[in-house]
Amino acid sequence: MKLFEYEAKTIMGSVGIPVPKGQIIKVAEEVLTLKLIYPIVLKCQVQTGGRGKAGGVKFANNVDEAYEISRNLLNLEINGIKTSSVLIEPKTEIEKELYVAITLDRGKKCHILLGSSEGGVEIESSSSIKIVSVKDGYKPYLGRKLSKLMNLSQNKLQMVSEVINKLYFLYEAHDLDLAEINPLVFTKDGNILALDGKMTVNDDAIGRQNFFQGWEINHMTDLSERELKAKVAGLNLVELNGKIGIICNGAGLTMATMDLVKKHGGEPANFLDVGGGADEARVKRALKLVANNPNVKIMLMNILGGITACDEVAKALKAFSENNPDRKIVVRLLGNNQDKAREIMKGTGIKSIDDLDTAVKEAVALCK
Repeated sequence: MKLFEYEAKTIMGSVGIPVPKGQIIKVAEEVLTLKLIYPIVLKCQVQTGGRGKAGGVKFANNVDEAYEISRNLLNLEINGIKTSSVLIEPKTEIEKELYVAITLDRGKKCHILLGSSEGGVEIESSSSIKIVSVKDGYKPYLGRKLSKLMNLSQNKLQMVSEVINKLYFLYEAHDLDLAEINPLVFTKDGNILALDGKMTVNDDAIGRQNFFQGWEINHMTDLSERELKAKVAGLNLVELNGKIGIICNGAGLTMATMDLVKKHGGEPANFLDVGGGADEARVKRALKLVANNPNVKIMLMNILGGITACDEVAKALKAFSENNPDRKIVVRLLGNNQDKAREIMKGTGIKSIDDLDTAVKEAVALCK
């Protein structure tokens, strides 16, 4: 779950990381009643990159400018995602920009600190990035080590290392996949300020993070309507541009099935993983979601029953077939209770094929 900038800054401020004093508006008329000290910066709150290049950050010198800019920003779409709100902050006089972040390096099998004595657009891919690994638990000296690698010294080294230490505390305490400040700035009056921030909460940790309970639905602005419905229903759906709707159990099996579809000349309409232990109700929801996509011409289900019982899947398929007799479905259903599943599906007209390669070829042929 990606947090909006203002949310990330609120969390950072709660542990003493200096952030600008900001206010959120959802309608332009709000700026007419706010007590603002100009000049100000107005920033679109949108969960996608490229905000600055797309014109999502503007400065205003008076209330009239602020009103017109707010109107435009609140109607702005960036990469197809509509702005949800606008963050207003005082304009900052910057002496120097830095970059700091914390994330997981799967190759190193540990968390890492990242820092650069530069900040700004696309700095994440810069060769100036310095990395410090966190291998045996976090210690404050690691923040100082990264600050030194960023060519900081004396008071500035101390200020940045304190920010890094606090940021790591948030990263660990809130089960974050990413905690980033870009830019972290030294202001002309000698202070340090987190001018922008990104945080991503690990989706699998939200259940144990009471702080974020109820937040998910407001952070799915980059999902299509069907993807949003799937997420709420506990299904993992990604929509694509093809015509073969794919339903499997397990991300690896789903990806392998998609690869076979492409190998035999077809194009997947979606990735849908119903997960392990899917029961009749969950499979019904998956079938309905895929069938509601008007681009889908044929549905291909590939289930290997382990935790998932094949007879539960068959019950869902039978009910779906009875309610949607015109829908073409090719099924490969093997494993736990597969014999019961075959009995349930007798007379439904559903094509059940044990060999995956044959099943995929059949689906591609029916689609064509």
